[in-house]
Amino acid sequence: MPAKLALATALFALTNSAVGAESYPDHPITLVVPYAAGGSSDVLARLLGERLSKSLGQQIVIDNRSGAGSRLGTETAAKSAPDGYTLLLADMPHAIVPAIQKGVQYDPVRDFTPIGLIGTASMVFFVNPAVKAETAKDFVALAKANPEKITIASGGIGSATHLTAELFQATTAIKLVHVPFRGAGPAMNDLVAGHVQSAFTTLATASSVVDRVRALAIASDTRLTTQPSIPTFREGGIDLVVEHWWGVLAPAGLPSEIAARLTKDLKAILESHEFAARLEPLGVARSYATPAQFRALIESDTARWANIVKSVGISVP
Repeated sequence: MPAKLALATALFALTNSAVGAESYPDHPITLVVPYAAGGSSDVLARLLGERLSKSLGQQIVIDNRSGAGSRLGTETAAKSAPDGYTLLLADMPHAIVPAIQKGVQYDPVRDFTPIGLIGTASMVFFVNPAVKAETAKDFVALAKANPEKITIASGGIGSATHLTAELFQATTAIKLVHVPFRGAGPAMNDLVAGHVQSAFTTLATASSVVDRVRALAIASDTRLTTQPSIPTFREGGIDLVVEHWWGVLAPAGLPSEIAARLTKDLKAILESHEFAARLEPLGVARSYATPAQFRALIESDTARWANIVKSVGISVP
């Protein structure tokens, strides 16, 4: 009798899953952004959400769950039901946070179903115009003359902006004062106001304030075609290259039919020239990858950043 009951339960669950996948979606979908509004992830989520809403025929609700360098929002998404109605706009810190923070309640690979990659961008180093530095080399000289007196903002402890700042300091042998915020958007607002003196972020985050701050260098192999006046760090003799990525994840256990539907719609959006045109001014290059390729990227980045965190000696309670 127990065996028959178990078989019946399994068949019932399978039938319900098939029916759910067939009618998906039949109500609004939440896209969790683990940062405050105004940052690059928020900007991309809203661009993507608008287009996904049209293709799926349901409203995409953006849920900004900031805190702990993306950890809080990511944990919320990981614990959600795997029914396709909660998605996560993940970025590079998804693979960083578990290495830098204690007590993280998710595994970046095991606890998620990859839907697909969206795009990539390199980090840009900005300073408030009052800072007496016209180049990255000037800034390094200024920081060495004033150790632990110049502030550098980040989108939170363990965020990509934080880790890039740590790599910058380790590479150039300087020591800055780290000021974490609940997202890169608020950090840039305080940089404009002069409450902090420097910050790393993507052009997408800085797009609304780029005329009120000074870009000293970009952490990429080549200059941006949309911002050719910004030199690379390597041009100034500093070996710093950091490529940021964004993608869509769902909780682990998502039915394959729903995952396939989401991946198909995401791919169609990325293939749109109109979407690519919206990304270009933000310094983001669309970068389609299959779910398997996206999973491999997360796995490799998790290992890479764990090694970097260990070598730099960063730890957070």
